[in-house]
Amino acid sequence: MPKYRIRRTYLRQKDGTLGGTAFNVAVKMDGHPAFPDPPVKLADLKAAALGFNDAVGVCQDGTRRDTLRKNALKAALIALLNTLVYYVEAKSDNNPLTIVSAGFTLSNRGKNLPVPVGAVSINALTNPKSGCLNLAMTYGPYVWGFEVQVSIAPGIWVAAGYFTDPSDVTIEGLTPCQIYGVRVRVHGSKNQVSGWSDAVSHMAM
Repeated sequence: MPKYRIRRTYLRQKDGTLGGTAFNVAVKMDGHPAFPDPPVKLADLKAAALGFNDAVGVCQDGTRRDTLRKNALKAALIALLNTLVYYVEAKSDNNPLTIVSAGFTLSNRGKNLPVPVGAVSINALTNPKSGCLNLAMTYGPYVWGFEVQVSIAPGIWVAAGYFTDPSDVTIEGLTPCQIYGVRVRVHGSKNQVSGWSDAVSHMAM
């Protein structure tokens, strides 16, 4: 019998959709008998989804600081969903109907082992426009997501966005003339995640 897994479609969703997806998961899991002790408080997930939606609206006519705040809230929201994915898979007893009832989407069924996601490295950072850094990277062929973090202080990393188009991994909302450390990791099939790349530093213009 195949092992049913959750497809992390939320990692590739646009900002305007992600909050609704997370809120729907919170509503469907709230009081669900198959998931009595979720590792994430569902009230916290609802609040995070609503807060992210508000931040998305502010960013439409907002500042670079607003964009950084939105990106941080997005990363936190995705982290909550990632935690619930593992919990739902463990608690569902491999029942696809139970998984779907939690608000998640099933991955394609199959018995093949996932192709290793491999490593990723940053080849170059460029300045496509003011307050932005674009990443040129080397990565494997079975990658569908890119998670980026930035740092302006040793050992302190801040989420800078999730991307699915490798030709347009562009960090926005940066402070001009500030030097940023940048690192990236990739996501692949069967919920695989690579290690973080070596950090590369560059000044935002």
